[in-house]
Amino acid sequence: MAEKPKPLSPSQVRAERKLAAEVPPSQARHPRGEDEWRDFVSQAIEEAMREGAFDNLPGKGKPQNLNENPNEPPDMAMANKILKNNETTPPWIGDRKKLMEDIESLRSEMAQRWGWMRDDWIDPNADRARLSQRWADQIDSWTGQIDTLNRRIRDLNLILPIWRMELLRIHLADELARISAPARLGG
Repeated sequence: MAEKPKPLSPSQVRAERKLAAEVPPSQARHPRGEDEWRDFVSQAIEEAMREGAFDNLPGKGKPQNLNENPNEPPDMAMANKILKNNETTPPWIGDRKKLMEDIESLRSEMAQRWGWMRDDWIDPNADRARLSQRWADQIDSWTGQIDTLNRRIRDLNLILPIWRMELLRIHLADELARISAPARLGG
């Protein structure tokens, strides 16, 4: 193997920086593109292979155990194995899936009802006061449903073992904006 180069002294570092600053723009280094990096990495791997860097790796010639999860905490390995062998999932996964389905169901209902309301509203013979009241009642109903969903989201987020799986609370204004619907009709 080649001997490692000695680290530069502070004066040598300053001299190299000064020299680098004096390089004309035509000779200045440019940032490497993706293809250049790919070529550089491929060359480095091929060079390491020629030098035998991969010849004495641990486990050489043995099959890899792909059943082990290297990111799994050891204290959870047995519990996860039991769940996998019995083809079950932790309860929080099912709870999260059901909650996401309920959120999507509410969003579908909101889009559908807004479509109906919009169609009724553009009818020239429509009773606008009655439609406005019906829309206000619908908004109140959705507010209650969103409050219930947000409580479920909060409770689920408290038990999730992985923070990246937490769900964000939903807000009526955002959901109305998603379907381009107003909070109030007519006035």
